[in-house]
Amino acid sequence: MSTNEPFCDPAGLLDELDAITAAQELLRQRTIALQARYAALQTHADVGRFDSLGENGWSVEEHGSVNVEYTVKYLKWAAQDAGRVGDSLHSARELAVQVREYPQPRRGRAEITRVDRGRSR
Repeated sequence: MSTNEPFCDPAGLLDELDAITAAQELLRQRTIALQARYAALQTHADVGRFDSLGENGWSVEEHGSVNVEYTVKYLKWAAQDAGRVGDSLHSARELAVQVREYPQPRRGRAEITRVDRGRSR
């Protein structure tokens, strides 16, 4: 094989790009679903269920409601970022489908005969 010939099959590369795109979309959808599940906890968090009271029984030592609120926000941002990654992958695919396998150079008659003889041994 000449060093000028591509060693990767463009169709195989496109298949890999499609697999990555599908996995990325699945990740985005899972992130959105997880965000919704955490958002459902917010009604419970707002009444202090996730807050930890201090030793004196009246001061709040840990604000679990804030943790729930910001978990929802960060998951929303992650899903938005995943959407942008998906857009970039889509743009890459639009270009990748135009990549074609380069034609192999035609071999001369002498080279074909020599190769064929080598295979028959």
